[in-house]
Amino acid sequence: MEKRSFDSQVNEIHARVAVLNRFTELGRPLTQVTP
Repeated sequence: MEKRSFDSQVNEIHARVAVLNRFTELGRPLTQVTP
């Protein structure tokens, strides 16, 4: 159970990083970026 939960959290983090990278590739049209 713990291993599966850990993997789920890692996958969520990777998904968020991928989204942030996408915005960076778009040149960050928004001046204010909320973490």
